[in-house]
Amino acid sequence: MTKRIKKGEMGYLKAQKKRAAVRTLLLFGLSAAVYLTGLFSTGTNQNLLTIVAVLGCLPASRSAVNLFVLLRCHGVSNGDWEQIYPHTGRLRAWSDLVFTSYEKNFEIHHMAYARGALTGYTANPSCDLKACEKHLHSMCAQNGLSNVEIKIFRELPSYLRRLDALSEGAAAPKDDADEQADRLESLLMAISL
Repeated sequence: MTKRIKKGEMGYLKAQKKRAAVRTLLLFGLSAAVYLTGLFSTGTNQNLLTIVAVLGCLPASRSAVNLFVLLRCHGVSNGDWEQIYPHTGRLRAWSDLVFTSYEKNFEIHHMAYARGALTGYTANPSCDLKACEKHLHSMCAQNGLSNVEIKIFRELPSYLRRLDALSEGAAAPKDDADEQADRLESLLMAISL
């Protein structure tokens, strides 16, 4: 039995793509089966099962849209992960996050938090770093986390140096005393795909 990958873990986007693809195929297949059942049993498509099949296309289409959004996203590469992982140490860390705003989507391959500083890394050249930081600041402020410093990096060596700086003197990753870290983690999981 395979372990289900949770949001924020490496490989989450890949697993979600597979689930969305299977779900989409099943939903469209079910609608097609209902339609064909009505067509073959009555000899015409003017029956109640045709209406049921058309209505069944609504959740299938929603699932297809979700799949198309996920297909555009790529999780952290194995090479980047192998370099990042040793630097996370005692930090709270998350991978494969995609944040959406009204204007843009922001694919963040890795994020870490310690001592009021949230830092992230993306290898996606089309990700607008300043807009992402602004969006995350806005989300944090709306949820009572206005004192979080946010910095997103595109260069891996700079990100690794920042992780090392944050790791020095950081509390244990799941320290119960850090309520802000818990609230921030809940917020990040809630606003990412």
